[in-house]
Amino acid sequence: MKLLHLALPELFHQPVPEPPPLSDAPARRVVRHVIGLLVLACWFPLIVTAVTSGHLYGLPFSLTTRTRYVVIWTQFTVAAVVFWWLCWLVFARTPLSQVTPRQRLLQRGAAVLAGAAGMYATAPFPIALAQVVGAGVFGCVLAWLALEVCRAHRVSLRVTVPRTPVERLRDWEITQLVLAVCIAGGALSFLLLQLIRWTGAGVPVMKGGQMATLGVDNIGTLAIGLVSTVALEDVVIVATTTALLTAVRRPAWQIYTLVCVPEVLLHAYLGLPAIGMLLFAAGRVWLYRQYGRLLPFMAAHFTFDLVGGGLMFLQGLPFWYRPALGLLFSLLVSWFGSRLEKAAKAAHPDTQPPPVTPDGDTPQPTDDPEPVSIP
Repeated sequence: MKLLHLALPELFHQPVPEPPPLSDAPARRVVRHVIGLLVLACWFPLIVTAVTSGHLYGLPFSLTTRTRYVVIWTQFTVAAVVFWWLCWLVFARTPLSQVTPRQRLLQRGAAVLAGAAGMYATAPFPIALAQVVGAGVFGCVLAWLALEVCRAHRVSLRVTVPRTPVERLRDWEITQLVLAVCIAGGALSFLLLQLIRWTGAGVPVMKGGQMATLGVDNIGTLAIGLVSTVALEDVVIVATTTALLTAVRRPAWQIYTLVCVPEVLLHAYLGLPAIGMLLFAAGRVWLYRQYGRLLPFMAAHFTFDLVGGGLMFLQGLPFWYRPALGLLFSLLVSWFGSRLEKAAKAAHPDTQPPPVTPDGDTPQPTDDPEPVSIP
């Protein structure tokens, strides 16, 4: 699309303005909060990944009864920490001097109910679908906690829904860039996996397909499970970590390290090909530092995993089904993008209200999407 081509030169040649430093908390406190969120987000998924990938290195695939109880209580402890931290932040920002009694009751009540739901979601449900739903609930509660931590430090993740045609086209083009990074990272891991299997190098790699390894047997379970994946990876690991560390002027290598290491570890069930997730994680961090828009990242990641997982479920069908569906998806993307481009061109800049960002800034409307800094 023409507007996308116009945006790319600005992306590579325009310097991104430096965000203002945080003034209400020392940098060390922000770093501690970031590390705390990463631990809460990765603790249980890393345990699941360790169990899933442990058999690659000769470890038993199933847990003993004692180990299972330790894992359950550990997960419950993590959920309890999320509950108290979320309630603490919401209660601290809702005194009667700043909100009405009704707002105070609703916001504090919602925080308590959400935290309690997150704790209940960690229960060892006997049904697999209930466990997936529980993981999604806990992921959403943790994402809310991440937003509250950013709000406490006066950092916005820019989660507003686009209102004008120009804003919708801008977010659509960002979504395409993020989707391209996801495809590149996934393709690199897949090629490394196939190369190691073909050469027979003796390096431990994932046995069978990815969906079977993760225990996902239908598209519905996959879609529900992706709620937790997007909440943890995009909201907490990528967006919150990048936004907070950028706001306190931490070096870029620290930001990339704190995002890339968890992403690689969470995909360790692939074996050595998990290093392909470095491109997957680093590319998303770079794009978020350029644009600072969260919703396009969530949409792109969800779409990539859903379409990719759906194609894996079609392996039992004739081979030509998958390329045909991939072509159909590409045509739908192109058609949707062309409609957004026409709507943006038809909308006169003078007739559109200036978009209001979460931090109160009011930028001037423009026909071309441009990188934005993290406030």
